[in-house]
Amino acid sequence: MKHPLARYWLTSTLLITAGCTAAMNTQLPATMPNESLINTYWKLATLGDQSVVTRENVREAHLVLHQDASRLAGATGCNTLMGSYHLENKHITFSQIATTMMACPAQQMETEHALLVALRQVVEWEVNGNKLILFGDSDEQLASFEAVHLF
Repeated sequence: MKHPLARYWLTSTLLITAGCTAAMNTQLPATMPNESLINTYWKLATLGDQSVVTRENVREAHLVLHQDASRLAGATGCNTLMGSYHLENKHITFSQIATTMMACPAQQMETEHALLVALRQVVEWEVNGNKLILFGDSDEQLASFEAVHLF
């Protein structure tokens, strides 16, 4: 063996390069698969063009569209929300929407009111990755939600 150190260096370099190449090939795909509309916890992110921020120790506004009996459940940011929904392709309507009747601070009550108004106006939905967008009849964005995975 004339150059044992050279062979060691070459072998080490090849192994490191192979490891780096393998690591680079395990990166996440450029686009995330779409979340399911049904049975996903959707946390309210925006109402119209306004961001919704959940304060500490406050119930976050969210929706879950349960498959069984097309049941809607969730919270408005103040009260518990329940109702039903009807799906037909990309069209969706919410009906029989009801809430509990607790009083909350003004900001939470404003979010609740705006969310309830938006749900009554929704006609279409779209899921893009981990985002759900609800649209009105003139294609205006009424609300957007982010999927949350509960463990």
